Amino acid sequence: MDLRQTIFKAQHIKLPPLEQSETDGKEWSPLPWSLYFETQRTVSVSDTNFNIYASGTDNSGPIFVLHHGAGHSGLTFGLTSKHIYNSDPQSYTVVAPDFRGHGATTGNNQNDLSLDRMVDDLVGLFDALFPNNRREVVLVGHSMGGAIAAHAVSSKRIQNVRGLVLIDIVEGSAMDSLPSIPMFINARPQTLESVESAIRWHIESNSIQNHESARLSVPSLLVPINDGKRMTWRTQLLPTEKYWKEWYSGLSKTFVLAPTAKLLVLAGTDRLDKELLIAQMQGKFQLEVLPLAGHTVQEDLPDRVGDIVVLFWKRNRPLNIPVTRL
Repeated sequence: MDLRQTIFKAQHIKLPPLEQSETDGKEWSPLPWSLYFETQRTVSVSDTNFNIYASGTDNSGPIFVLHHGAGHSGLTFGLTSKHIYNSDPQSYTVVAPDFRGHGATTGNNQNDLSLDRMVDDLVGLFDALFPNNRREVVLVGHSMGGAIAAHAVSSKRIQNVRGLVLIDIVEGSAMDSLPSIPMFINARPQTLESVESAIRWHIESNSIQNHESARLSVPSLLVPINDGKRMTWRTQLLPTEKYWKEWYSGLSKTFVLAPTAKLLVLAGTDRLDKELLIAQMQGKFQLEVLPLAGHTVQEDLPDRVGDIVVLFWKRNRPLNIPVTRL
């Protein structure tokens, strides 16, 4: 189920739960980040203290930087990150930050999610983590995070980018969906009784299809209300509406022209707009379709997404061919 189908469901049938038998007996308690990442740290860049989850930071192989979408956190990539890292734990580095206004990241101007600001954050954070970097880099972005990653690659401000991966974001369908997104946001409960009830809501509403991933990622999306008895959303999405159009306008062209290898992972083929369809037919990027996933593809099918990203990297990594003297 893709984003437009999710919005349609919210608009028409108020995100109903799954059949009772599918959720009975399941555990709804949160899972710790430490099961999926080696470290958690804070890195200050400009006016923001970024919370960062990472594994393999001392390795010397490729760096996979994972940018979450609006309203999510770095833990949306928890299971996928673990799968990527475990593919080569002696070489790979995986980094999944909470970006501005999300998760455990704090600082000033946290409501400024403008495109330029977010690209500056990504570039500044990368430079702080990997100064004078000479290692190969793969940028992965889900939804809004894909737009940020694409523009960062296009700006050529991060060196040695060997791959750009966008997950379930296409300019045409994103722009078409913008008028319906407020209705989708308003269909969510504005307050929740507990973290456990929030995890259960995400599964029963089909917002996340993977029970384990929901137990990991959902707690980072919540903050307590002043009364201390209820929870609400860490990131209030409606105030960011003024930025939605600039995130996605021109994205297809930016992606197709990005000076690196490109991969687009979608939940359905109906997502391709005309520009991407032509470019895909011309072989300008790799396309992978996972129709069993919802919009949060990396949560619903983390191992599959991890495998796709690793194989994409291997297919596009530079070859070290020894020179033989005659």
